[in-house]
Amino acid sequence: MAASRFNEILPLLKGEKGQVGVCAMGPVGDDDKLIWMRVWVWQQDGDSIAASAGSAGEHVPGAHELGREQRPPFARPEKKQWMVQTKLEEESADFNLDKPALVQAIALVERNGERNIVQWSQGVGLRAPGAGGAGHPEG
Repeated sequence: MAASRFNEILPLLKGEKGQVGVCAMGPVGDDDKLIWMRVWVWQQDGDSIAASAGSAGEHVPGAHELGREQRPPFARPEKKQWMVQTKLEEESADFNLDKPALVQAIALVERNGERNIVQWSQGVGLRAPGAGGAGHPEG
């Protein structure tokens, strides 16, 4: 199931006052329909701990507005990629672009008329907003 992966490098979400979270993204499998999903991102850099979470279709204040293509359900051929904005948790440090982060997702996925909860996690790199990456308003 292709839904169970993240892009290898995810962009930070930044607002006027700095980091607001991470934009989690990944491919939608040919036969997958992601109905809802929740994502967690975290990174520990010595004593500094950054953490964020979000649900598909929920806008994070300070981040780019969500377009129709960035809201569930996510299904091909219309939507080749899913996207979830995550918001920094209370007392979270900022994410460090030079360190990897861990991401985890739980989604309700429909495939061939059958629905299942799918969970996956992966290590990813982080990048600044606008530093490349197709299909994302921030570059």
